[in-house]
Amino acid sequence: MGQAAPTGTVVVGVQAGQVRDVATVAAQIAERFTVPLVCVTVDPALLSAGNRADGSEIIEPIDPDSADTRPVDFPDADRAVIDEIAASRSVEVAMLTKVGDPARALAAVAEEYDAVMIVVGTQTGRRRITEFLNGSVAARLTHQQHRPVLVVPVDPVGFDEPLPWDAS
Repeated sequence: MGQAAPTGTVVVGVQAGQVRDVATVAAQIAERFTVPLVCVTVDPALLSAGNRADGSEIIEPIDPDSADTRPVDFPDADRAVIDEIAASRSVEVAMLTKVGDPARALAAVAEEYDAVMIVVGTQTGRRRITEFLNGSVAARLTHQQHRPVLVVPVDPVGFDEPLPWDAS
C-alpha cells in the first residue's frame, strides 16, 4: 500500500552569503518530498503596517529617519544560484521578499504555503552577535510555530574549537 505524496512546499529562509549551502539542502528535501521550494529573504529594517484597500502592503522603515520603504530583494547573483540549484534537482522554485521579524515572516509564509518544513541556516560572522542579542530565528521557529525546522550548519567550527559565543 503506497503513501500519498505530501502536499505543500519547503520554505527556506535565505540570507546573502548563505544561499548555496542552505538552498542546496532545502532543494534536496523538496525533491524528496516532490514539493516546490519557496525561498524567502526578509528585510528586518522594514515592517508591514497593514494593507491598502487594493490589497498591496504598506511598508514602513523601523528607523524614523529613513525614507526608504523598498525591501532589500534577492541580489541577481543569489537568484541565479537558487535557479541553478532548483534546476539541478528539477524542483519548482518561488522567491519571496518579506519585511519585519524574520521568524514571524518565515512562519507566515510556511502557513500560507502549507510548508512541510522550514529550513534555515546558522549565523556567521557579525550576524552571530545579532543572533545572540535578538535570539535565534531557528530557536524561535521551533518554539513559536508548529512546523518542523531544519537548521543547516553554514560555517561549523568543529568540536575542538570554541563555540562562536564562547570565543574571547
